[in-house]
Amino acid sequence: MKLNRNLGIAALVLLVLSAFTYRESVTRAERFERGQKFLQHLNPDEIAQITVKKGEEETSLRRQGDEFVVTSADGYPAANESVNRFLRDVLDLSLEKEVGSGESLEKELELRPGGEATVEVAFKNEGGKDMVRFLVGKSVEEGGSGSYVLRTDSDDPTIYLTSSRVYLRTDQDELLKKDVVDVKSEDVVRVVGPGYELTNEEGTMKLAGLPAGKKETSKANQAMSMLTSLRFSKHHLADAPEVQNLSWTAVEVYLNDDSGYVVDVATSGEKHYLKIEGFHQAERVEIARDAGDEEVKQTADTLARIDELQKFNAFHGSWVYEVTEYVAKKFLVTRDELMEDA
Repeated sequence: MKLNRNLGIAALVLLVLSAFTYRESVTRAERFERGQKFLQHLNPDEIAQITVKKGEEETSLRRQGDEFVVTSADGYPAANESVNRFLRDVLDLSLEKEVGSGESLEKELELRPGGEATVEVAFKNEGGKDMVRFLVGKSVEEGGSGSYVLRTDSDDPTIYLTSSRVYLRTDQDELLKKDVVDVKSEDVVRVVGPGYELTNEEGTMKLAGLPAGKKETSKANQAMSMLTSLRFSKHHLADAPEVQNLSWTAVEVYLNDDSGYVVDVATSGEKHYLKIEGFHQAERVEIARDAGDEEVKQTADTLARIDELQKFNAFHGSWVYEVTEYVAKKFLVTRDELMEDA
């Protein structure tokens, strides 16, 4: 009986020691260490919603398949590289030291939601559940280069100073996928604009109906790069009031695969707008039963291109793009500007 009692006491002591050891190990694991990551356990693959606020500006994104769309910008696609850069900037945040806690300190360091200089970041998963919420406040102005940060999704009210100053992109325009189309200049075979037609002849654009004593200007060859790295500065829904009743100028760009694009450009005051639509010249795509491998491949390429253009039009048909004057001038060139005295 005495032996059983002693064994019971020993087991109880071991249980207490085990619990104490576990608690100590957890405490040590959570103990602050200089250089540790601010968000050590955040899995970026589980992030489905992102919200970033600064002052009155709010940018929100939602995962859609393998990409994100900027829901605060009418659901326009975000550039993958920009979102990845933002997430990388967040995940790379490392800590220099613990600063303290308390409402007065939060106020002093501009770690209060809605503050003019405060950046609020929130991540949610696919189910809409909060994953992480945190604030970025003031940056150290003297004797250091970090910024003050505070998690608001946990019971830990500790304010930390980061190892380096925090720069997070909060403007939604910086996250948008602004590339519209990118066509190699050598793929352009013909350009038809208001009152002119240019044809690519062995890498040189020739103006149809060029009068005697005239030659093409440098702007003729520049027409081949109209659609090279075409980007917009702002975007508008196609039915938005600000892009209605504009006077459009159309330019047709033909490519060497029998496809092309119609680009409409308009100017209103100091703003320039652009619409784009793809087309294919093939009226009907058929293939004979005895077609060779090369013909089969060409037909498959044509069908793939037609499908690509249909998807292109389904998306871009919903938008009107605001472009720079430099971009607009490429499409608004006149016949007189394409020739000069020989």
